[in-house]
Amino acid sequence: MRHSLRLAILGAAVSLATTAVAGAQVVISIEGDCPGRISVRWEHAAPDEWAGLLFAMNTGNYVLPHICQGTVLGLGSHQLQLVRAFRTGPQGQGEMAGPAPLRVCGGYLQVLVVDGICSTSNVVQISQ
Repeated sequence: MRHSLRLAILGAAVSLATTAVAGAQVVISIEGDCPGRISVRWEHAAPDEWAGLLFAMNTGNYVLPHICQGTVLGLGSHQLQLVRAFRTGPQGQGEMAGPAPLRVCGGYLQVLVVDGICSTSNVVQISQ
């Protein structure tokens, strides 16, 4: 009986983990001119979680060493930096806008949501 209960609990835990991973990916889009002002929108994020907008000049498979250790980004390490930390909002969607100087044109953006599974978004390129 105990063995069956343990297997049932393990099965439920695996099912929940699979559901969380198989959920909708955070999706970001970008509008605006570079140089100039750009707007980044996100949706399908876990509601009311901390997230970070990340920037790099190249795509790649950078593996995070500390927060969200082991999470693989779609960004490379060239000028990799946190642009802004933010909350994902009550519906897991939102928008932020800001200046895009010439030096970031052609670079890439990705969102990392610190939601227990460290969800990542698609990667978008800032227009040139």
